[in-house]
Amino acid sequence: MVGMLNQSVSIYNPAMPMTAAEILEAARKLPINEQHWLVHTLREDEFTAWQKEVGEPEPGYDEWFRARVEKSLADDSPSIPHEAVMRNAREVIENARRSKSIR
Repeated sequence: MVGMLNQSVSIYNPAMPMTAAEILEAARKLPINEQHWLVHTLREDEFTAWQKEVGEPEPGYDEWFRARVEKSLADDSPSIPHEAVMRNAREVIENARRSKSIR
């Protein structure tokens, strides 16, 4: 019996599935460094799954992307407010839906 006191007991029991809410509650009780590790690991796993799905970028993509970012950062033209961009995006989506339903 004394030996059992020195054994750590995991609060996670794979035989008893937890709901997402229960997992979240348990995760919030973890020390902050373990919360950070958990978030990093989940993001990494999600990215790895996404990368397997879409495959590797085409050759030259990184260079093209970096050049676009540099050009954007150097651009001193006035910004477009977020609300205006979202309004325009919603219009484009709605027009696409309408044209699809007309066919």
